[in-house]
Amino acid sequence: MRFFDRKAELEELGLLDKKKPSFLVVTGRRRVGKTELILHFLSKKSNIAYFFVDDKKNEMLLVKEYLEALRHFSLPAFAKDITTIDSFLALLFELAKNNDMVIAFDEFQRFMKISPSAINQLQKLWDTNKGRIFLLISGSSIGMIKKIFIEEKAPLFKRADNIITLQPFRFKQVSEVLDSLHIRDFEEKLKLYFLFGGTIYYYRLVEKYGAKNFEDAVSKLILRDLAPLKAEVRDIFVEEFGKEHGTYYEILHAISTGKSTKKEMADFVHVGETSLSPYIMDMKDLLGIISYKLPVTEPAKSKKGRYFTAESFFNFWFRFIYRNMSSYEGGDYKIIEQKINEQKGAFFGFEFEKLCMEIIAEENRKGRLPARFTKIGKWWGHTREAGQRKDIEIDIAAVNEREILFAECKWKDNIDAEAVLLELKEKAKAVGWNKGKKHYAIFAKSFRRRAKEAMCFDVKDLHRIVNRRE
Repeated sequence: MRFFDRKAELEELGLLDKKKPSFLVVTGRRRVGKTELILHFLSKKSNIAYFFVDDKKNEMLLVKEYLEALRHFSLPAFAKDITTIDSFLALLFELAKNNDMVIAFDEFQRFMKISPSAINQLQKLWDTNKGRIFLLISGSSIGMIKKIFIEEKAPLFKRADNIITLQPFRFKQVSEVLDSLHIRDFEEKLKLYFLFGGTIYYYRLVEKYGAKNFEDAVSKLILRDLAPLKAEVRDIFVEEFGKEHGTYYEILHAISTGKSTKKEMADFVHVGETSLSPYIMDMKDLLGIISYKLPVTEPAKSKKGRYFTAESFFNFWFRFIYRNMSSYEGGDYKIIEQKINEQKGAFFGFEFEKLCMEIIAEENRKGRLPARFTKIGKWWGHTREAGQRKDIEIDIAAVNEREILFAECKWKDNIDAEAVLLELKEKAKAVGWNKGKKHYAIFAKSFRRRAKEAMCFDVKDLHRIVNRRE
């Protein structure tokens, strides 16, 4: 697969490369394309050095490997005696005195485990002896990157010229990727996006294994003994959390079943709410695989927040694989395939809602909605009918100081939008919006009847929006 997009990020790398000495940090979720971005940039440069920080190797083995990677440089005589990361870093800065260099460390935060003193060594070298160096550092552990570079007492606080958080691709970009793989049926593109989200690594596997649609991708990449994603989730959690990974599994399992508050998760996992907090924060802040959201009309200090899976593949895995782990480990893939076929409508519906919110946000940025909205998200709350509490959820709500937009998302065919609009208006009363005008939108696979008072988008409309030339 060819390299896609990342134009703004490549321009930022090019700018800092021309202004040496420079220091850039690239972070973001696993598999989002950090390594590909860096290697693509390095492929067009000379005098480069790329180092992967492998925490399965000890310090001496890493140093030996790194020195081998510098064989195309003229090394000083003392280089052969180097056995520590601290000394190796000093060598790099010595080389930069006489060479215009681009140096990249991938998964840099792992030095905290392998050689913690290397972080302070880098701080000292950067502060006193930069040379003609462009230092590129990447890391998937978002929380560790914060501890090293962003928090006020961090050892490399304010040393980086910029810190880029690489975002997953949006659907428009994924659609272009799938076009290049000769997958052009729009509904199949949507289903693959529901499965893998914007994580580019998974689409490289789609290409490599020749998957052509959702069912094909599940069969070839997940539901077989030698599937490349068979151990994906386990490997990530074991690497990050070791023996405690089972508790993290249970929390994500709870979220995937709709348990979105701390109390609901605690009851599901049988762990106290206060004990649950560190696990939740790890998955939110370290890995970025869950997110915390408030109803869109609530102030930032509200306690009405809920937790959601931020990674589509994790949502799929915990909905369908983790719940059936005995069958999965036993190789009984047919029974899991049957459960996916029976229950995929609800999964698609959840992911379709995320896509519709993405479309609303993009249309808002382009000024194509009835108003410019400052906040876009979900809304939930409750009302009372005949003395009984009634919980209410609205799929999408967008607000500014004077106007509000309510939207419903239905992954179904032949929707009667007028009927959906009546229900939506009734639910919207619970929001208590009296500041100004209300707008409505309805998303569906297809409509039997559209609504005059609402913007209606079916799959064909989304196809036109995604393929619209800017």
